Amino acid sequence: MIKKIIIPIFTVFLTVSVYAGNFTPAQEKSSQETKNITVTAKPINVKDLDQPYREWLDLVYFIITPIEKETFFKLTNNRDRDSFINLFWKLRDPTQGTPENEFKEEHIKRFQYTNRYFKYGSTLPGWKTDRGKMYILLGPPVDVNEIASKSDIYPTLIWDYYGGVSKGLPTAFNIVFYKRSGAGDYVLYVPAIDGPAALLISSIAQVDPTDYETIYEKLHKSEPSVADICLSLIPGEEMSSFSPSLQSSLLMSQIYELPKRNINPTYARNFLNFKGIVETSVMTDYINLKTDLYILREPLLDMNFVHFALRPERISVDYAGDADKYYFNYNLIVVLKKGEDVVMEYNKNFPFSYTGDELDEKIADGIIISDYFPVIEGDYKLTAVLQNSVNKEVSYYEQPVSTGIPTTSSTRIFGPLVSYQAAPAEKKAGFSAFTVMGVSIKIDPQRTFGLNEPLFVTFYVDPGADKNKTHAEMEVVCQDEARPYNKLYSFQLPPGEKYYTFTQNLEQLKYGNYLVKIKVFGEGNTILDAKEKDFMVSPIAAVPHPPAASKLLKSENHFLFYMMLANQYENTKNSEKAGQYYEKALASNALYPPLVKAYAAFLLNQENYDRVLAVVENIKDQPKEAFDYHTLKGKAFYHREKYREAVQELLEANKIYDSDVAVLNTLGFCFIRLGEIEEARRVLSASLVVNQDQQDIVEVLGRLKEDEKKGKK
Repeated sequence: MIKKIIIPIFTVFLTVSVYAGNFTPAQEKSSQETKNITVTAKPINVKDLDQPYREWLDLVYFIITPIEKETFFKLTNNRDRDSFINLFWKLRDPTQGTPENEFKEEHIKRFQYTNRYFKYGSTLPGWKTDRGKMYILLGPPVDVNEIASKSDIYPTLIWDYYGGVSKGLPTAFNIVFYKRSGAGDYVLYVPAIDGPAALLISSIAQVDPTDYETIYEKLHKSEPSVADICLSLIPGEEMSSFSPSLQSSLLMSQIYELPKRNINPTYARNFLNFKGIVETSVMTDYINLKTDLYILREPLLDMNFVHFALRPERISVDYAGDADKYYFNYNLIVVLKKGEDVVMEYNKNFPFSYTGDELDEKIADGIIISDYFPVIEGDYKLTAVLQNSVNKEVSYYEQPVSTGIPTTSSTRIFGPLVSYQAAPAEKKAGFSAFTVMGVSIKIDPQRTFGLNEPLFVTFYVDPGADKNKTHAEMEVVCQDEARPYNKLYSFQLPPGEKYYTFTQNLEQLKYGNYLVKIKVFGEGNTILDAKEKDFMVSPIAAVPHPPAASKLLKSENHFLFYMMLANQYENTKNSEKAGQYYEKALASNALYPPLVKAYAAFLLNQENYDRVLAVVENIKDQPKEAFDYHTLKGKAFYHREKYREAVQELLEANKIYDSDVAVLNTLGFCFIRLGEIEEARRVLSASLVVNQDQQDIVEVLGRLKEDEKKGKK
């Protein structure tokens, strides 16, 4: 298998590597020219190092940061390498000043253990296996459960761990491995990537790989411990459906980042006493990102959006020989939190495939993944995880997000955005990242531009309730003392406008670091709001900018934004606002099943049972939604104490799927209320067959039995 590793920087590198197995390059090979892409520098090759240094690179493969690795490959003599290695371990010593380095000793111990015990059944040394990687990163598990004798489940290995907030990990979690196709070494299992169907022997199970509920039931029937981990690696995680957990994917990225999260790589930059980063050609599982994020207002919808751009510093590309194409797929996971509470989470896939010529032409400079989502007012933490399906590479981005308005004025500036292109959007009816009020803005998170490139600054002003705003000013300043530059632009804010959009084409700037400052003034030159953004002009004529990939949402589907805001308000316990936005979404599209079901579930929690009955009628004529339709109606009737109507709906739901615990329990309670104790006992007993871990149901059945003995109804 051949994989291209593209390293986008100012001058593009292209490395073609032959892989051993599916893990790491066995040998790096670089050419001075590959097609039309020229390599201007050649980092030292691993094979050119003396054996002790090659062995050291293996030892620290999972804990060295990209900047440290880059620096090490730029060292030209063994004396500097020895000094660097000593400093590397010293900065990780938890008890500096003592002779022992506990971190180093424990790490070497783990490394040696993996090579001794995980090499069997694999063509790779123990440390390169998936089990070896997890053992090195996490140490020995607190418990091990091996499932290897099931006829319908591939051999599966479950490791139990304790985490903790101090490590940025859940209190407890599992690491799972399985033998793909039943042979070879154990490989890592991640629910959202591999899917629970990967654990089932397909020739026996014969199920749709996307029917997660059926797969879960089959796994639970065969081996409950495997069912427990097939959807989530975090015990006790609350899940609203049978879809694989996104939090488990986030967990994996946090584990990969664990040994690097407290390491400040500044020492590596200073070691060579130079600025700038030139990525080496050695693969790592964690890929650095260039990032940019903005809060922008969409006046047509009267809501704030988070727009962000992620630019991986390197892309791994796989080759499909049957189709003669190169491909990679990014899975973007976004989680918005307030404290430790999840306000919103979603994931999107960005698939790419190219011919060889297209690969060089379109992504020689890399790729930018851009996305956007509406956000309610407040202060949050945004986490974005970018996963490349090739090699399961992970990039991690974390950023505070604040959508509060200025305290002294309701006027607010959105931006400024510095770009190399700002033009009318293509005439497609819809919404996309960095497109506001019909203007499409080309963002490069690196914010570095060439001497001869056009430069644009775009910003927006929302005056709110302020009536005394007069004008806005934009000041462009060079921050380099040796290159003084200052220019002021002024923009009038005529009264009566609800929203102002400004795009200014800057004059040609010289090489340097710049800052653009935006201020909005009121009467008496009072500053109502101020924002700023930095950027750089390179000494070269033109800087290559990668193409951006973004998902387009058609205008008619804007109700999804209302739905997202409703969900955010619901998760922040603002029921009034949540209800308002659910109603807005429903008014735009009352036939969208996920919206109807989410709103109905919300209304149940709000005890608004009459509205539940009205809302679910929107999916009455959709056969695929029949189970949820009857279930929601049954629950609403139950809470309205209309038990006979509830029984009728719940029995219809049970005909469609007879193993739903919530349906069975609600049905059982209805029978109790109706005095039909034998039916209640039968239904609740069936619920216990599905899930034995229901102590409350056990107690109810016990009381019914006692009442029967006493001759009571």
